[in-house]
Amino acid sequence: MDKRVRERRRLVSRDRGRRRAWLIFLIVLVFVALAAFLWLRSSSVFAVEGVTASATQHVTKQQIAEAVAPARGVSLLKLSTDPIEKALASLPYVRSVHVYRDFPNGLDVQIEEYKPVAKVQAGDGKAWLIADDGRLLEKATQAAGGGLPLVTGATQFSAEAGGMVPKELLAALPVVQELGLAEVSSKLPAIEYISVTTGGAVVLHLQGGTELRLGEPVDLKQKMMDAATIIENYLRDGKSLEYVDASAGDRLTAKAK
Repeated sequence: MDKRVRERRRLVSRDRGRRRAWLIFLIVLVFVALAAFLWLRSSSVFAVEGVTASATQHVTKQQIAEAVAPARGVSLLKLSTDPIEKALASLPYVRSVHVYRDFPNGLDVQIEEYKPVAKVQAGDGKAWLIADDGRLLEKATQAAGGGLPLVTGATQFSAEAGGMVPKELLAALPVVQELGLAEVSSKLPAIEYISVTTGGAVVLHLQGGTELRLGEPVDLKQKMMDAATIIENYLRDGKSLEYVDASAGDRLTAKAK
């Protein structure tokens, strides 16, 4: 047999042996790693002992502690954070929550809270704080929500923390957002309350009895600024207004008392 052929076969055989050895080594390594993982998973090496959380105004430390209580003593390698996140997400003030594993023995809870932007009158006459997406947060008090605008609607509804306001009342929320801008609020008289019709038309009830009829919540800033100019002119002339109708957009009408 040719010497070069024999040498080539020897090299091929050696390469096969090396590949076989590496394959066996990798298989053993995988089994060792799997065994180590299973051991760590069932041991107390990475068991949850402590919890850190972002600062919150409405979600209490007790509520966080109750949500994470089932995780204490459980290995981080086998722990599912979903039940903790679901428990905290059910709290009325929680907008979003993420629970992270903090090795070797901790959990890190990050919570973003809702902020109340207005009050809404429920069917029983009680006022509730609501967030910018219509989520009901809690009953309003003088301390909590005293300076927020009140929204009323034609639809009667029962309120509960964590629920949502009726769909038509959502039309008032863009108006509330605009009223939060100093450029707009400084031009208008004080707002007594905001009402929404069954069809979703929004009316601002101003101090002094004037109604600012905005209609659908579109082009709000322009409507409110134009209406503010009309109201200012009437007041300067010593006249009072029954309403300013800006529902048609660029064609405002006004009626004096």
